[in-house]
Amino acid sequence: MSYRDRGNQPPLPKPYEFVPLPPGRPTLAPPAGHHRYGEGRLTGALTATIVARSPVHVAAGLLEPKNDRQYPMVKAHFRTGGKPAIPGTSLKGCIRSIVEAITRSSVQITRARELPRDYQPSRRIDQLDAAQQIFGALGYQGLVRFSDAVLESGETIIVPSVQLFRPRSEAVDTYFDGREPRGRKFYMHGKLAQGNLPLEACPIDSRFGLRMDFENVTPGELGLVLTALGVGEPRFLPKLGGAKPACLGTIEITRPSLIALSTHAAYDDFDTTPAPLEIKQLLDEATSLVLNTQLGKLAKVLHWPREDGRSCPDRNY
Repeated sequence: MSYRDRGNQPPLPKPYEFVPLPPGRPTLAPPAGHHRYGEGRLTGALTATIVARSPVHVAAGLLEPKNDRQYPMVKAHFRTGGKPAIPGTSLKGCIRSIVEAITRSSVQITRARELPRDYQPSRRIDQLDAAQQIFGALGYQGLVRFSDAVLESGETIIVPSVQLFRPRSEAVDTYFDGREPRGRKFYMHGKLAQGNLPLEACPIDSRFGLRMDFENVTPGELGLVLTALGVGEPRFLPKLGGAKPACLGTIEITRPSLIALSTHAAYDDFDTTPAPLEIKQLLDEATSLVLNTQLGKLAKVLHWPREDGRSCPDRNY
């Protein structure tokens, strides 16, 4: 079927839904900073394995030649040290967007021309919302750092995906209900769409090593990040990278493990041994920060696997 023929068909259902914004302004507070270890705060590292539940493509911004008669040129996947990887910036952006959605945080990135004042981010680095304190703001470095997640084994494949277009920010009725924004947009999981745009991607069941270093976070803040990674309840799988509307980028975080050093011992001994942290306890600490309505809606949008057999759109939606 040609694209001219497809243009005569009605649009397909939207591949996304909105998580509503909570009423009221975000709660602001001074950030912990990096100048000293705070009492009761945690410094350490999270390690885990990322498993691709659909092909993952993070664009390198390059076209790469392939020894393939049908697809001699493909959009290349990101690499670090010559190995396919998920960049730390993509991981941080993905998890931050979820944390923003399930807490009383401001809207950091939007195409909306008129955003109500309550949802605009603070411009003072001494007064930040929950997501800004963890992930950073203009003029303030956050408390978590994601490393590039390198593909542990296997090779990339060519995925014939669909042509996608930029979001239509001028479509006011899509993103607003009157003057109120509908919420934060998240793409759903489903069956992979087939097209003619060749993408270099890491195939289903690819595994990547995840590492996140954290410094001076509260147990609740760390539990909040774990919730956003999808390891708490209700369960859901994040999506990242390119071609999310076509159902690429579904990832599952497995085998998470956390260690933290004793900050009191760190002042006395240069070579301290970190101790393991209990994940359930951290998740419990995060409950006071999580908005249950928003978390419930997000979990429905990102539920996996989908029992309804939903297929991602292969043409205009």
